[in-house]
Amino acid sequence: MNFIKEHGIKEFIENQMKRVNILKNMIENFDDGRSRSFYCRATALLDVERIDRLLGEATRRINEEKVKSSDIRSKAKILKGLLNEVAIEEGTEIKIKNQWN
Repeated sequence: MNFIKEHGIKEFIENQMKRVNILKNMIENFDDGRSRSFYCRATALLDVERIDRLLGEATRRINEEKVKSSDIRSKAKILKGLLNEVAIEEGTEIKIKNQWN
């Protein structure tokens, strides 16, 4: 609500659409079958512009480390590591706690 008060509904909707597109990208290119909830939390809680930059950084590292495009597990590990670093920096918890613990 504060964002809407400060920036208006139009900018809020644009921001949310960016989040949706970023999440689609994460799921299409970095989903190892166990990361969807994590990516949803990350896109909801972290700054959208920062997440977008992290996707670029993840892609750069993947290329640098010569990770095969079919190696989704390694790609997910790189992206999740970057997202966790930013979350810790911002004091935000995005890890999903095991319901059995």
